[in-house]
Amino acid sequence: MHCAGQLPPSGGPPDSIPPEIAGTVPDTNAIHVEENRIQLEFSEYVDRRSVEESIFISPHVGDLEFDWSGTEVTVEFSEALRKNTTYVVNVGTDVVDIRANNRMAEGFTLAFSTGDSIDRGYISGRVFDEEPEGVMIFAYALDGADPDTLDPSALKPDYIMQTGKGGKFALSNIALGTYRLFAIRDEFRNLIYDREVDQYGVTHADVTVDAQRERISDIWFRLSQEDTSKPFLTRVDALDRYQLQVRFSEAIDSLSFERAAFHLSDTLIQKPIAIALSYLNRQTPMLAGLITATPLNNGSSYRLRADKIYDRAGNLIDSMNASYVFTGRGVPDTLRPTVSISSLADGQTGYPLERSLEITFSEPVDQEPLKEAIILVDSVEKHVETEMRWLNATDVVLFPEQPLMSKAWYEVRIILDSLRDRWGNGYIDSTFVLRFETLDLRTTGVIEGAVVDEQEQTGEGAVYISASSIDVKPKWEKTIRLESPGAFTMEQLVEGRYVIKGFRDADSSGSYSYGMPYPFVPAERFAVYTDTVKVRARWGIEGVLLKFK
Repeated sequence: MHCAGQLPPSGGPPDSIPPEIAGTVPDTNAIHVEENRIQLEFSEYVDRRSVEESIFISPHVGDLEFDWSGTEVTVEFSEALRKNTTYVVNVGTDVVDIRANNRMAEGFTLAFSTGDSIDRGYISGRVFDEEPEGVMIFAYALDGADPDTLDPSALKPDYIMQTGKGGKFALSNIALGTYRLFAIRDEFRNLIYDREVDQYGVTHADVTVDAQRERISDIWFRLSQEDTSKPFLTRVDALDRYQLQVRFSEAIDSLSFERAAFHLSDTLIQKPIAIALSYLNRQTPMLAGLITATPLNNGSSYRLRADKIYDRAGNLIDSMNASYVFTGRGVPDTLRPTVSISSLADGQTGYPLERSLEITFSEPVDQEPLKEAIILVDSVEKHVETEMRWLNATDVVLFPEQPLMSKAWYEVRIILDSLRDRWGNGYIDSTFVLRFETLDLRTTGVIEGAVVDEQEQTGEGAVYISASSIDVKPKWEKTIRLESPGAFTMEQLVEGRYVIKGFRDADSSGSYSYGMPYPFVPAERFAVYTDTVKVRARWGIEGVLLKFK
Protein backbone atom coordinates (compact mmCIF):
# COMPACT_ATOMS: atom_id res chain seq x y z
CA MET A 1 0.00 0.00 0.00
CA HIS A 2 2.91 2.39 0.66
CA CYS A 3 5.89 1.15 -1.37
CA ALA A 4 5.26 3.09 -4.56
CA GLY A 5 6.51 6.68 -5.09
CA GLN A 6 3.52 9.03 -4.93
CA LEU A 7 3.92 11.70 -7.68
CA PRO A 8 1.41 13.69 -9.76
CA PRO A 9 1.19 12.82 -13.47
CA SER A 10 3.62 14.70 -15.70
CA GLY A 11 0.85 16.32 -17.73
CA GLY A 12 2.76 16.39 -21.00
CA PRO A 13 5.26 19.00 -22.23
CA PRO A 14 5.55 22.40 -20.45
CA ASP A 15 3.11 25.10 -21.53
CA SER A 16 5.08 27.85 -23.26
CA ILE A 17 2.24 29.39 -25.32
CA PRO A 18 1.33 32.93 -24.21
CA PRO A 19 -2.35 33.83 -23.78
CA GLU A 20 -4.11 35.83 -26.49
CA ILE A 21 -7.39 37.66 -26.90
CA ALA A 22 -9.57 35.48 -29.12
CA GLY A 23 -12.57 37.77 -29.48
CA THR A 24 -14.14 41.06 -28.43
CA VAL A 25 -17.53 42.75 -28.21
CA PRO A 26 -17.78 45.18 -29.87
CA ASP A 27 -15.56 44.21 -32.79
CA THR A 28 -12.45 46.28 -33.32
CA ASN A 29 -13.04 49.43 -35.41
CA ALA A 30 -16.78 49.24 -34.74
CA ILE A 31 -18.75 52.49 -35.06
CA HIS A 32 -22.01 53.75 -33.52
CA VAL A 33 -21.28 51.93 -30.27
CA GLU A 34 -23.71 52.88 -27.50
CA GLU A 35 -23.31 50.39 -24.66
CA ASN A 36 -20.92 51.39 -21.89
CA ARG A 37 -19.33 47.97 -21.62
CA ILE A 38 -17.00 45.69 -23.53
CA GLN A 39 -16.38 41.95 -23.51
CA LEU A 40 -13.00 40.20 -23.90
CA GLU A 41 -12.48 36.49 -24.56
CA PHE A 42 -9.06 34.94 -23.87
CA SER A 43 -7.57 31.90 -25.57
CA GLU A 44 -7.09 30.15 -22.20
CA TYR A 45 -7.70 30.63 -18.50
CA VAL A 46 -5.83 33.69 -17.26
CA ASP A 47 -5.04 35.22 -13.90
CA ARG A 48 -7.98 37.55 -13.31
CA ARG A 49 -6.10 40.08 -11.23
CA SER A 50 -3.37 40.43 -13.89
CA VAL A 51 -6.08 41.25 -16.44
CA GLU A 52 -7.89 43.75 -14.25
CA GLU A 53 -4.62 45.61 -13.58
CA SER A 54 -3.64 45.62 -17.29
CA ILE A 55 -6.67 47.25 -18.92
CA PHE A 56 -6.30 50.93 -19.81
CA ILE A 57 -9.01 52.90 -21.59
CA SER A 58 -8.69 56.29 -23.28
CA PRO A 59 -10.49 58.68 -22.88
CA HIS A 60 -11.38 58.10 -19.22
CA VAL A 61 -14.59 56.11 -18.65
CA GLY A 62 -14.72 56.16 -14.86
CA ASP A 63 -14.35 53.17 -12.58
CA LEU A 64 -14.35 49.68 -14.10
CA GLU A 65 -16.42 46.72 -12.91
CA PHE A 66 -15.41 43.17 -13.97
CA ASP A 67 -17.76 40.21 -14.40
CA TRP A 68 -15.98 36.91 -15.15
CA SER A 69 -17.29 33.74 -16.76
CA GLY A 70 -14.63 31.16 -17.61
CA THR A 71 -12.20 32.71 -20.08
CA GLU A 72 -14.49 35.69 -20.75
CA VAL A 73 -14.73 38.98 -18.88
CA THR A 74 -17.24 41.79 -19.22
CA VAL A 75 -15.90 45.23 -18.33
CA GLU A 76 -18.57 47.79 -17.44
CA PHE A 77 -17.88 51.55 -17.29
CA SER A 78 -19.28 53.77 -14.54
CA GLU A 79 -19.58 56.75 -16.93
CA ALA A 80 -21.61 57.03 -20.12
CA LEU A 81 -19.72 57.19 -23.41
CA ARG A 82 -19.25 60.57 -25.10
CA LYS A 83 -20.78 61.26 -28.51
CA ASN A 84 -18.62 61.14 -31.67
CA THR A 85 -15.58 59.89 -29.77
CA THR A 86 -13.07 57.16 -30.53
CA TYR A 87 -12.27 54.96 -27.51
CA VAL A 88 -9.12 52.89 -27.28
CA VAL A 89 -8.93 49.89 -24.93
CA ASN A 90 -5.39 48.67 -24.35
CA VAL A 91 -4.65 45.36 -22.68
CA GLY A 92 -1.06 45.33 -21.45
CA THR A 93 1.50 42.54 -21.50
CA ASP A 94 1.31 41.89 -17.74
CA VAL A 95 -1.57 39.46 -18.37
CA VAL A 96 -0.47 35.90 -17.51
CA ASP A 97 -2.10 32.50 -17.91
CA ILE A 98 -2.92 30.30 -14.92
CA ARG A 99 -1.15 27.11 -15.92
CA ALA A 100 2.43 28.31 -16.53
CA ASN A 101 2.40 32.06 -15.79
CA ASN A 102 3.12 32.87 -19.45
CA ARG A 103 2.86 36.61 -20.26
CA MET A 104 1.06 37.99 -23.28
CA ALA A 105 3.64 38.40 -26.03
CA GLU A 106 2.36 41.83 -27.06
CA GLY A 107 -0.24 44.37 -26.02
CA PHE A 108 -3.74 44.23 -27.50
CA THR A 109 -5.77 47.23 -28.71
CA LEU A 110 -9.52 47.41 -29.16
CA ALA A 111 -10.74 50.62 -30.78
CA PHE A 112 -14.37 51.62 -31.33
CA SER A 113 -16.27 54.83 -31.92
CA THR A 114 -19.57 56.27 -30.79
CA GLY A 115 -19.75 58.31 -34.01
CA ASP A 116 -19.56 57.73 -37.77
CA SER A 117 -15.77 57.34 -38.02
CA ILE A 118 -12.79 56.15 -36.05
CA ASP A 119 -9.42 57.84 -35.49
CA ARG A 120 -6.56 56.42 -37.58
CA GLY A 121 -3.46 57.92 -35.98
CA TYR A 122 -0.68 55.44 -35.26
CA ILE A 123 2.65 55.70 -33.42
CA SER A 124 4.99 52.74 -32.96
CA GLY A 125 8.47 52.30 -31.58
CA ARG A 126 10.66 50.44 -29.15
CA VAL A 127 12.22 50.70 -25.70
CA PHE A 128 15.88 49.63 -25.54
CA ASP A 129 16.75 48.28 -22.10
CA GLU A 130 17.98 45.11 -20.39
CA GLU A 131 14.34 44.45 -19.38
CA PRO A 132 12.26 46.22 -22.04
CA GLU A 133 8.99 44.29 -21.59
CA GLY A 134 6.15 45.73 -19.53
CA VAL A 135 7.18 49.40 -19.78
CA MET A 136 4.28 51.84 -20.04
CA ILE A 137 4.12 54.30 -22.95
CA PHE A 138 2.35 57.52 -21.99
CA ALA A 139 1.12 59.82 -24.78
CA TYR A 140 -0.05 63.38 -23.98
CA ALA A 141 -1.93 65.47 -26.53
CA LEU A 142 -0.31 68.91 -26.84
CA ASP A 143 -2.88 70.59 -29.08
CA GLY A 144 -4.48 73.41 -27.09
CA ALA A 145 -2.15 72.80 -24.13
CA ASP A 146 0.98 74.55 -22.87
CA PRO A 147 3.80 72.00 -23.33
CA ASP A 148 5.97 73.80 -20.76
CA THR A 149 3.49 72.95 -17.99
CA LEU A 150 3.08 69.27 -18.90
CA ASP A 151 4.17 67.34 -15.81
CA PRO A 152 3.75 63.54 -16.09
CA SER A 153 4.12 63.23 -12.32
CA ALA A 154 0.82 65.11 -11.87
CA LEU A 155 -1.19 64.39 -15.03
CA LYS A 156 -2.40 61.07 -16.40
CA PRO A 157 -1.83 60.44 -20.13
CA ASP A 158 -4.39 60.69 -22.92
CA TYR A 159 -3.29 57.36 -24.42
CA ILE A 160 -1.52 54.40 -22.86
CA MET A 161 0.18 51.26 -24.15
CA GLN A 162 2.55 48.69 -22.67
CA THR A 163 5.62 47.31 -24.39
CA GLY A 164 5.66 43.69 -25.43
CA LYS A 165 8.38 41.29 -26.49
CA GLY A 166 11.63 43.06 -27.30
CA GLY A 167 10.29 46.36 -25.95
CA LYS A 168 8.08 47.04 -28.99
CA PHE A 169 4.87 49.06 -28.75
CA ALA A 170 2.16 50.55 -30.94
CA LEU A 171 -0.36 53.26 -30.14
CA SER A 172 -3.16 52.87 -32.64
CA ASN A 173 -6.43 54.69 -33.34
CA ILE A 174 -5.29 57.95 -31.78
CA ALA A 175 -6.55 61.37 -32.88
CA LEU A 176 -4.47 63.47 -35.24
CA GLY A 177 -2.30 66.02 -33.47
CA THR A 178 1.00 66.59 -31.70
CA TYR A 179 2.01 64.36 -28.79
CA ARG A 180 4.67 64.21 -26.12
CA LEU A 181 5.63 60.62 -25.37
CA PHE A 182 7.25 59.10 -22.30
CA ALA A 183 8.36 55.56 -21.52
CA ILE A 184 7.67 54.90 -17.82
CA ARG A 185 8.36 51.76 -15.79
CA ASP A 186 5.27 52.39 -13.69
CA GLU A 187 6.15 50.60 -10.44
CA PHE A 188 2.96 51.63 -8.60
CA ARG A 189 0.64 51.14 -11.60
CA ASN A 190 -0.91 54.54 -10.88
CA LEU A 191 -0.50 55.86 -14.43
CA ILE A 192 1.68 58.78 -13.37
CA TYR A 193 5.44 59.21 -13.23
CA ASP A 194 6.83 58.81 -9.69
CA ARG A 195 10.17 60.58 -9.57
CA GLU A 196 13.15 58.59 -8.26
CA VAL A 197 10.93 55.46 -8.20
CA ASP A 198 9.99 54.92 -11.85
CA GLN A 199 12.52 54.65 -14.62
CA TYR A 200 11.78 57.05 -17.47
CA GLY A 201 12.61 57.61 -21.12
CA VAL A 202 11.98 60.72 -23.22
CA THR A 203 12.18 61.34 -26.95
CA HIS A 204 14.44 63.84 -28.69
CA ALA A 205 11.37 65.71 -30.00
CA ASP A 206 7.58 65.77 -29.85
CA VAL A 207 5.67 63.68 -32.43
CA THR A 208 3.06 65.01 -34.85
CA VAL A 209 0.48 62.76 -36.52
CA ASP A 210 -1.39 64.53 -39.33
CA ALA A 211 -3.23 63.85 -42.58
CA GLN A 212 0.07 63.59 -44.48
CA ARG A 213 1.63 61.21 -41.96
CA GLU A 214 -0.98 59.22 -40.09
CA ARG A 215 1.53 56.50 -39.20
CA ILE A 216 4.75 57.35 -37.33
CA SER A 217 7.27 54.61 -36.61
CA ASP A 218 10.69 54.14 -35.01
CA ILE A 219 10.08 56.23 -31.88
CA TRP A 220 12.87 54.93 -29.63
CA PHE A 221 13.55 55.26 -25.93
CA ARG A 222 16.41 54.58 -23.53
CA LEU A 223 15.57 54.37 -19.84
CA SER A 224 17.19 56.19 -16.96
CA GLN A 225 16.27 57.03 -13.36
CA GLU A 226 15.93 60.53 -12.02
CA ASP A 227 18.01 61.51 -9.02
CA THR A 228 16.79 64.60 -7.16
CA SER A 229 18.08 63.62 -3.72
CA LYS A 230 20.83 65.82 -2.36
CA PRO A 231 23.98 64.12 -1.05
CA PHE A 232 24.75 64.58 2.61
CA LEU A 233 27.58 64.00 5.03
CA THR A 234 27.15 60.74 6.96
CA ARG A 235 30.39 60.27 8.89
CA VAL A 236 33.85 61.67 9.59
CA ASP A 237 36.63 59.53 11.12
CA ALA A 238 40.02 60.71 12.33
CA LEU A 239 42.51 58.08 11.11
CA ASP A 240 45.43 59.73 12.92
CA ARG A 241 46.41 63.23 14.02
CA TYR A 242 46.47 64.57 10.44
CA GLN A 243 44.25 62.36 8.27
CA LEU A 244 40.44 62.36 8.08
CA GLN A 245 38.14 60.02 6.17
CA VAL A 246 34.86 61.63 5.07
CA ARG A 247 31.86 59.53 4.02
CA PHE A 248 28.92 60.82 1.93
CA SER A 249 25.49 59.30 1.34
CA GLU A 250 26.23 58.56 -2.32
CA ALA A 251 28.92 58.74 -4.99
CA ILE A 252 30.35 62.23 -5.51
CA ASP A 253 31.11 63.76 -8.90
CA SER A 254 34.88 63.60 -9.42
CA LEU A 255 35.06 66.49 -11.91
CA SER A 256 33.40 69.04 -9.63
CA PHE A 257 35.25 67.82 -6.52
CA GLU A 258 38.16 70.09 -7.39
CA ARG A 259 35.93 73.02 -6.38
CA ALA A 260 34.85 71.43 -3.09
CA ALA A 261 35.36 73.39 0.12
CA PHE A 262 35.86 71.98 3.63
CA HIS A 263 35.78 73.99 6.86
CA LEU A 264 37.18 72.47 10.05
CA SER A 265 37.04 73.99 13.55
CA ASP A 266 37.48 73.10 17.20
CA THR A 267 34.00 72.97 18.77
CA LEU A 268 35.24 74.25 22.14
CA ILE A 269 37.07 77.43 21.15
CA GLN A 270 35.74 77.70 17.58
CA LYS A 271 39.28 77.92 16.25
CA PRO A 272 39.46 77.22 12.49
CA ILE A 273 41.93 74.56 11.30
CA ALA A 274 43.29 74.76 7.74
CA ILE A 275 42.89 71.86 5.32
CA ALA A 276 46.17 71.17 3.52
CA LEU A 277 44.83 68.62 1.01
CA SER A 278 41.54 67.00 -0.08
CA TYR A 279 41.00 64.16 -2.53
CA LEU A 280 38.20 61.86 -3.68
CA ASN A 281 38.59 58.08 -3.56
CA ARG A 282 38.18 57.08 -7.20
CA GLN A 283 37.58 53.42 -6.35
CA THR A 284 34.89 54.28 -3.77
CA PRO A 285 33.65 57.77 -4.76
CA MET A 286 31.41 58.16 -1.72
CA LEU A 287 34.64 58.48 0.34
CA ALA A 288 36.99 61.46 0.48
CA GLY A 289 40.25 62.03 2.31
CA LEU A 290 41.44 65.19 4.05
CA ILE A 291 44.83 66.15 5.48
CA THR A 292 44.98 68.94 8.03
CA ALA A 293 47.70 71.58 8.05
CA THR A 294 48.19 71.21 11.83
CA PRO A 295 47.78 68.14 14.05
CA LEU A 296 44.53 67.39 15.85
CA ASN A 297 44.39 66.82 19.60
CA ASN A 298 43.54 63.41 20.96
CA GLY A 299 39.99 63.35 22.42
CA SER A 300 39.12 66.89 21.33
CA SER A 301 35.83 67.55 19.57
CA TYR A 302 35.85 68.96 16.02
CA ARG A 303 33.23 69.99 13.48
CA LEU A 304 33.70 69.52 9.72
CA ARG A 305 31.44 71.33 7.24
CA ALA A 306 31.42 70.52 3.52
CA ASP A 307 30.41 72.89 0.74
CA LYS A 308 30.29 72.89 -3.09
CA ILE A 309 29.95 69.09 -3.16
CA TYR A 310 27.85 67.65 -6.00
CA ASP A 311 26.64 64.14 -6.75
CA ARG A 312 26.81 62.64 -10.23
CA ALA A 313 23.33 63.99 -11.07
CA GLY A 314 24.44 67.54 -10.28
CA ASN A 315 22.62 67.84 -6.93
CA LEU A 316 24.34 70.15 -4.43
CA ILE A 317 25.01 68.81 -0.94
CA ASP A 318 22.13 69.23 1.53
CA SER A 319 23.07 72.30 3.58
CA MET A 320 21.08 70.99 6.55
CA ASN A 321 23.21 67.83 6.66
CA ALA A 322 26.59 69.13 5.52
CA SER A 323 28.43 69.09 8.87
CA TYR A 324 29.56 66.41 11.28
CA VAL A 325 31.09 66.43 14.77
CA PHE A 326 33.86 63.89 15.47
CA THR A 327 36.61 63.19 17.98
CA GLY A 328 40.26 63.74 17.14
CA ARG A 329 43.00 61.11 17.42
CA GLY A 330 46.46 62.15 18.45
CA VAL A 331 48.28 59.07 17.17
CA PRO A 332 50.90 59.45 14.41
CA ASP A 333 50.65 57.75 11.01
CA THR A 334 53.05 54.78 11.00
CA LEU A 335 51.58 52.84 8.08
CA ARG A 336 53.37 52.58 4.76
CA PRO A 337 51.37 53.43 1.61
CA THR A 338 50.28 50.45 -0.47
CA VAL A 339 49.87 50.27 -4.23
CA SER A 340 47.42 48.58 -6.61
CA ILE A 341 46.56 48.73 -10.32
CA SER A 342 42.85 48.76 -11.11
CA SER A 343 41.43 46.17 -13.52
CA LEU A 344 44.74 44.30 -13.68
CA ALA A 345 45.97 41.27 -11.76
CA ASP A 346 49.46 39.79 -11.69
CA GLY A 347 49.84 37.27 -14.50
CA GLN A 348 46.73 38.49 -16.34
CA THR A 349 46.51 37.74 -20.06
CA GLY A 350 44.58 39.37 -22.90
CA TYR A 351 45.13 42.97 -21.72
CA PRO A 352 43.95 45.47 -24.39
CA LEU A 353 46.82 47.05 -26.34
CA GLU A 354 45.41 50.58 -26.19
CA ARG A 355 44.37 50.64 -22.53
CA SER A 356 46.24 52.82 -20.03
CA LEU A 357 47.37 51.68 -16.57
CA GLU A 358 45.77 53.38 -13.55
CA ILE A 359 47.87 53.08 -10.38
CA THR A 360 46.29 53.79 -7.00
CA PHE A 361 48.06 54.46 -3.71
CA SER A 362 46.32 53.96 -0.37
CA GLU A 363 47.09 57.52 0.76
CA PRO A 364 48.61 60.73 -0.66
CA VAL A 365 52.26 60.26 -1.58
CA ASP A 366 55.23 62.42 -2.54
CA GLN A 367 54.83 62.60 -6.33
CA GLU A 368 58.19 64.06 -7.39
CA PRO A 369 60.41 60.99 -6.56
CA LEU A 370 57.98 58.70 -8.41
CA LYS A 371 58.63 60.36 -11.79
CA GLU A 372 61.61 58.05 -12.35
CA ALA A 373 60.47 55.21 -10.08
CA ILE A 374 57.44 53.99 -12.07
CA ILE A 375 58.52 52.20 -15.24
CA LEU A 376 57.10 49.84 -17.83
CA VAL A 377 59.41 47.24 -19.43
CA ASP A 378 58.88 44.55 -22.06
CA SER A 379 60.00 40.91 -21.95
CA VAL A 380 63.62 41.78 -22.92
CA GLU A 381 63.93 44.45 -20.22
CA LYS A 382 63.56 47.33 -22.66
CA HIS A 383 61.93 50.42 -21.19
CA VAL A 384 58.62 51.46 -22.78
CA GLU A 385 58.24 55.22 -23.06
CA THR A 386 55.20 56.40 -21.11
CA GLU A 387 53.46 59.60 -20.08
CA MET A 388 52.56 59.90 -16.40
CA ARG A 389 49.45 61.92 -15.49
CA TRP A 390 48.28 62.41 -11.89
CA LEU A 391 44.49 62.42 -11.46
CA ASN A 392 44.60 63.44 -7.79
CA ALA A 393 46.80 62.95 -4.72
CA THR A 394 46.53 59.13 -4.82
CA ASP A 395 45.92 58.11 -8.45
CA VAL A 396 48.25 58.26 -11.44
CA VAL A 397 47.71 57.01 -14.99
CA LEU A 398 50.46 55.58 -17.18
CA PHE A 399 49.96 56.14 -20.93
CA PRO A 400 52.27 54.19 -23.28
CA GLU A 401 53.43 56.61 -25.98
CA GLN A 402 53.19 53.81 -28.58
CA PRO A 403 50.65 50.95 -28.70
CA LEU A 404 51.87 47.84 -26.91
CA MET A 405 52.93 44.77 -28.91
CA SER A 406 50.45 41.95 -29.50
CA LYS A 407 50.71 38.86 -27.28
CA ALA A 408 53.73 40.19 -25.42
CA TRP A 409 54.63 40.17 -21.74
CA TYR A 410 55.20 43.42 -19.88
CA GLU A 411 56.06 44.41 -16.33
CA VAL A 412 55.00 47.44 -14.34
CA ARG A 413 57.73 48.18 -11.80
CA ILE A 414 57.66 50.66 -8.95
CA ILE A 415 60.92 51.20 -7.05
CA LEU A 416 59.44 51.38 -3.57
CA ASP A 417 62.49 53.17 -2.16
CA SER A 418 61.02 56.27 -3.83
CA LEU A 419 57.53 55.73 -2.41
CA ARG A 420 56.89 57.88 0.66
CA ASP A 421 53.80 59.37 2.24
CA ARG A 422 53.77 62.91 3.61
CA TRP A 423 55.24 61.74 6.93
CA GLY A 424 58.12 59.72 5.49
CA ASN A 425 56.63 56.24 5.85
CA GLY A 426 58.01 54.04 3.07
CA TYR A 427 60.09 51.04 2.03
CA ILE A 428 63.73 50.04 1.84
CA ASP A 429 65.26 47.88 -0.93
CA SER A 430 61.91 46.73 -2.31
CA THR A 431 60.20 46.74 -5.74
CA PHE A 432 56.55 46.35 -6.70
CA VAL A 433 56.25 44.15 -9.82
CA LEU A 434 53.13 43.25 -11.79
CA ARG A 435 53.34 41.14 -14.97
CA PHE A 436 50.72 40.95 -17.70
CA GLU A 437 50.37 39.71 -21.26
CA THR A 438 48.70 41.76 -23.97
CA LEU A 439 45.91 40.68 -26.24
CA ASP A 440 46.77 38.39 -29.16
CA LEU A 441 45.53 40.25 -32.24
CA ARG A 442 45.28 36.94 -34.09
CA THR A 443 42.26 36.17 -31.90
CA THR A 444 40.47 39.41 -32.76
CA GLY A 445 38.30 40.69 -35.58
CA VAL A 446 37.20 43.98 -37.13
CA ILE A 447 33.83 45.65 -37.69
CA GLU A 448 33.53 48.14 -40.54
CA GLY A 449 30.49 50.18 -41.43
CA ALA A 450 29.01 53.63 -41.80
CA VAL A 451 26.90 56.09 -39.86
CA VAL A 452 24.02 57.79 -41.67
CA ASP A 453 21.88 60.60 -40.25
CA GLU A 454 18.52 61.17 -41.94
CA GLN A 455 18.56 64.70 -40.45
CA GLU A 456 21.88 65.47 -42.10
CA GLN A 457 21.25 69.21 -42.24
CA THR A 458 20.12 69.62 -38.62
CA GLY A 459 21.91 66.77 -36.84
CA GLU A 460 24.33 68.08 -34.24
CA GLY A 461 27.26 66.71 -32.26
CA ALA A 462 30.04 64.21 -32.64
CA VAL A 463 29.08 60.56 -33.08
CA TYR A 464 30.05 58.01 -30.42
CA ILE A 465 29.85 54.36 -31.48
CA SER A 466 30.23 51.45 -29.08
CA ALA A 467 30.42 47.69 -29.54
CA SER A 468 29.45 45.69 -26.41
CA SER A 469 29.86 41.92 -26.18
CA ILE A 470 26.93 39.82 -24.97
CA ASP A 471 28.61 36.41 -24.68
CA VAL A 472 32.20 37.23 -23.62
CA LYS A 473 33.37 37.13 -20.00
CA PRO A 474 34.58 39.50 -18.80
CA LYS A 475 32.48 41.84 -20.92
CA TRP A 476 34.40 43.39 -23.82
CA GLU A 477 33.49 46.91 -24.92
CA LYS A 478 35.06 49.39 -27.31
CA THR A 479 34.00 52.96 -28.09
CA ILE A 480 35.16 55.21 -30.91
CA ARG A 481 34.38 58.85 -31.75
CA LEU A 482 33.59 60.37 -35.15
CA GLU A 483 33.40 64.10 -35.73
CA SER A 484 30.43 63.56 -38.03
CA PRO A 485 28.51 60.72 -39.75
CA GLY A 486 30.56 58.64 -42.16
CA ALA A 487 32.61 55.45 -42.40
CA PHE A 488 34.00 53.82 -39.25
CA THR A 489 36.28 50.93 -38.29
CA MET A 490 36.38 49.16 -34.93
CA GLU A 491 39.44 46.96 -34.41
CA GLN A 492 40.80 44.61 -31.75
CA LEU A 493 37.47 42.98 -30.88
CA VAL A 494 37.69 39.52 -29.33
CA GLU A 495 35.54 36.75 -30.78
CA GLY A 496 31.89 36.88 -29.82
CA ARG A 497 28.55 38.51 -30.50
CA TYR A 498 28.26 42.29 -30.19
CA VAL A 499 25.55 44.92 -29.92
CA ILE A 500 26.38 48.07 -31.91
CA LYS A 501 24.88 51.39 -30.87
CA GLY A 502 25.70 55.07 -31.05
CA PHE A 503 24.54 58.55 -30.12
CA ARG A 504 25.03 62.12 -31.29
CA ASP A 505 26.66 64.16 -28.55
CA ALA A 506 24.67 67.38 -29.01
CA ASP A 507 25.75 68.85 -25.65
CA SER A 508 29.44 67.86 -26.07
CA SER A 509 29.46 66.10 -22.68
CA GLY A 510 31.14 62.95 -23.95
CA SER A 511 28.32 60.77 -22.61
CA TYR A 512 24.71 60.09 -23.55
CA SER A 513 22.18 62.58 -22.13
CA TYR A 514 18.81 60.99 -21.28
CA GLY A 515 16.87 64.26 -21.01
CA MET A 516 14.29 65.02 -18.30
CA PRO A 517 10.50 64.51 -18.07
CA TYR A 518 9.79 67.81 -16.28
CA PRO A 519 10.81 70.49 -16.91
CA PHE A 520 11.08 68.79 -20.27
CA VAL A 521 14.58 68.36 -21.69
CA PRO A 522 14.81 66.26 -24.88
CA ALA A 523 17.10 63.25 -24.96
CA GLU A 524 20.01 63.05 -27.34
CA ARG A 525 19.41 61.10 -30.53
CA PHE A 526 20.65 57.53 -30.58
CA ALA A 527 20.82 54.63 -32.99
CA VAL A 528 20.97 50.87 -32.52
CA TYR A 529 21.99 48.26 -35.07
CA THR A 530 19.03 45.93 -34.62
CA ASP A 531 20.95 42.69 -35.32
CA THR A 532 23.83 41.39 -33.23
CA VAL A 533 27.16 41.15 -35.02
CA LYS A 534 29.24 37.97 -34.85
CA VAL A 535 32.96 38.77 -34.71
CA ARG A 536 35.40 36.00 -35.71
CA ALA A 537 39.15 35.91 -35.30
CA ARG A 538 41.11 37.35 -38.28
CA TRP A 539 37.87 38.26 -40.06
CA GLY A 540 36.37 41.61 -40.93
CA ILE A 541 32.65 42.28 -40.75
CA GLU A 542 31.56 44.83 -43.35
CA GLY A 543 28.37 46.70 -44.15
CA VAL A 544 27.19 47.60 -40.64
CA LEU A 545 24.88 50.57 -41.21
CA LEU A 546 24.06 52.61 -38.12
CA LYS A 547 21.19 54.94 -39.01
CA PHE A 548 19.91 57.92 -37.03
CA LYS A 549 16.26 58.15 -38.02
